[in-house]
Amino acid sequence: MSDTETTVLDISTGALSDYYDWLKQAAAGDILVYWTGHLQIDRQVEIPETDVLRTVERMNIAQLNVIADRILKDAREGQILLSQKRVHYGCYEYQATRRRQMYGNATVANDQLVPA
Repeated sequence: MSDTETTVLDISTGALSDYYDWLKQAAAGDILVYWTGHLQIDRQVEIPETDVLRTVERMNIAQLNVIADRILKDAREGQILLSQKRVHYGCYEYQATRRRQMYGNATVANDQLVPA
């Protein structure tokens, strides 16, 4: 039996905050499903500002782009590992797996730290 936990991120207002909360409390091996679909195509959808009936969808796409960019940056910094799981043809589950935290001589990158 595995001790890892899987969380599904709801891409809507506040998703970035929810992602940061997950990142802070996730144990090594915990998985965050941050998108289900086809990320490359879904990120490129453009909805005109004049289409007021799809305002929520336009905001969610903008939120998806922010989340995907942040997750990619965190992966490059070594905090998470990225993977995909095929759900069916053309549809994938995009996962971020929390890496083990390194302490001691390891350098931990954090854009939020400011020298005192």
